[in-house]
Amino acid sequence: MTNNMRTRDIRRMILIGLIVALVSQLYWNIFINNFRISSSVIILPVLLMTLGKSLSTPLTCAVTAVIVFFFRLFPALHSGTSLLVSAKSVFPNAIFYFCYGIIFAAMVPGKHTVSYSRLFPAVFFADFGSNLVELCISESMSHSMTPDKAGYLFLIALFRTFLAGLILMAEGHYRTLLKNEEHENRYRRLFLMTTGLKNEIYFMRKNSEEIESVMANAYKLYEKLNEMDVPEDMKHMSLAIARDVHEIKKDYIRIIQGIEEEISEEYDEKQMSFQDILKILEDTTYHILENKNVHIQLEFQCSDNFMTEEHYELMAVLKNLVNNAIEAIESDRKFGMIYIEEHLTDGNYVFRVTDDGPGISPRHLPNIFKMGYSTKFDQKTGNIFRGVGLYGVKMTVEEQFKGSIDVESEQGIGTTFTITIPATSLVEETL
Repeated sequence: MTNNMRTRDIRRMILIGLIVALVSQLYWNIFINNFRISSSVIILPVLLMTLGKSLSTPLTCAVTAVIVFFFRLFPALHSGTSLLVSAKSVFPNAIFYFCYGIIFAAMVPGKHTVSYSRLFPAVFFADFGSNLVELCISESMSHSMTPDKAGYLFLIALFRTFLAGLILMAEGHYRTLLKNEEHENRYRRLFLMTTGLKNEIYFMRKNSEEIESVMANAYKLYEKLNEMDVPEDMKHMSLAIARDVHEIKKDYIRIIQGIEEEISEEYDEKQMSFQDILKILEDTTYHILENKNVHIQLEFQCSDNFMTEEHYELMAVLKNLVNNAIEAIESDRKFGMIYIEEHLTDGNYVFRVTDDGPGISPRHLPNIFKMGYSTKFDQKTGNIFRGVGLYGVKMTVEEQFKGSIDVESEQGIGTTFTITIPATSLVEETL
């Protein structure tokens, strides 16, 4: 164990001791004076199983005993009681925590793997046994120990074990909820990452087709130059271009295959319901909006839920349109509404993304789906955005989904994108 780990463990032990000492001030006296039934015994097993889960139980309880001893000794001295009398009155309280640590460690040797069926009896017997030892020491000073008092301690240990058990089960349930939420967040991030990569792969495959065309033209040029009376170096140059383009294409294909292999290993979801797509879209969009100084409300209406294997492409389309809507509203004001609708009509799924932003001017409207066209620019740098987004959306809708996309916009009112996709392109037909 390194010095840093030792220091950290000691600090956690001291913290547990201080918490127990403070909570121990909530108590009541029974049987005899100076015998405390403290609420700290309820919180002690909770601290041992959470904050002190990786710490030595006997050592942690020993540190707690020392802290509790001095925590109670100083007020007793301040009241005018002699040191010896004060120490004798608080000594049994400290002994309680020493005994608790020994009994608990004996019954729970592994805190990381213990089950509730073993933990709760350990909490009970550590409580009852330690209290019995404390009471025996206290009663030996007054010679008034009776079996009835041991019975009362038994009932008190049952009650405190019940409360501690409730807290431990609630803590366990809370941890399960956190793990589920973390798993869901990782699922969303992985899905969105895969969506982006799938979308990029689609365009990379389109580019590979263009590369193939360039290579073919370069080789045709070489063949024509061979038939002409031109210098040999020009012929070799055209052949070298064709060969280099072919190598580029092979590297391009290897990159695509590598990305696809990684995606298939990390995420193997075959189908997803449209409602789940909308849920992920909603959560991630609101997460984006948290980092922006805007107040935009999303409203979803899913009339006909369906399962689809094309969830990556569909998410890419909707996410792009929603992001465009956010940017449009953000450029005009700090609040707005975005409506995402879906319904089935005449064998086609119709999707609409509507915003109440500033709208698109009639001059720009005919050009928004063109490659490289954009009206957006970075005000800080002055750089114009490439305008790939809507071009990619149109290409995905028309070429992959065999559908269509239309836009209606009125300045000062808003913009609506309507996507119509044949149901057969999204839902696999079953016989």
